[in-house]
Amino acid sequence: RTMTRRFCILLATTVLSKCAGFSFRTSSSCTHRRMPALHHHRSSSTTNQDEAIKELMKTHDPILLFASRLLDADTARDASALYAWCRRLDEITDDPSSDVTTIQQRLSDWERRFDMICRNEPVDDMDRALTMYIQRNDDLELSPFVDMISGMKEDTVQNRTISNMTELDEYAYQVAGTVGLMLLPLLKANVEQSRDAAIALGKAIQLINILRDASPDVALGRVYLPQDMLKAEGVSTEDVLQLKSSPEYRKVVAAVADHAEALLIEAEMGESTLPG
Repeated sequence: RTMTRRFCILLATTVLSKCAGFSFRTSSSCTHRRMPALHHHRSSSTTNQDEAIKELMKTHDPILLFASRLLDADTARDASALYAWCRRLDEITDDPSSDVTTIQQRLSDWERRFDMICRNEPVDDMDRALTMYIQRNDDLELSPFVDMISGMKEDTVQNRTISNMTELDEYAYQVAGTVGLMLLPLLKANVEQSRDAAIALGKAIQLINILRDASPDVALGRVYLPQDMLKAEGVSTEDVLQLKSSPEYRKVVAAVADHAEALLIEAEMGESTLPG
């Protein structure tokens, strides 16, 4: 699972919608939004925010730094603020040098830090960039940020498994469908009309990534294919952890792929709710 890559794909969709004239194809206290007023002016702090995020992109996702240059200045700044928050959350969850207990504590700290962002008490320049994005977009939902942290917490166990397709859908929403909702203001979309399509696109990308990233997930002790489907086909978790392929295993993969395709179709049907 590489959540930041999902963000890159979703942001690339945003870039394409702006530059090529088409829409979403293929393509806690904080949830109650009442924030102190933020004064918007270009300052050394704003410059520091931009430079800090630019360095983060340059280090981890240089292609996204290039893509952001295709957007107008305000949109690029907001997209970059979202990227920085998601990237740093991703790094906490997948830190190979930290044990489960440490990661759980760091995620709890990150959740408290998000509450501080919502109270206009950012810890650093990149947090301040997200505070400004939230202030600039009254229709931005805050619950997806909290939901994403909850999804990340689900991964902080020794042996991660998913019981059934319903649980997989919920997880896909938490760690990817949420990104679609975060990006809607950048598309100048009606959030209520576009939310289902945005969530469907994010979930589809997540399921595709799960199928693609089976090997690296196994290395982290994670099996995201639904346990009930594997069991029905006579495939054990141990078989998956040992990367044993079989017709039965491929049947489960195909079923999840079919579900991802259905979500992509749902997302495409929602394109009429987006401008452009």
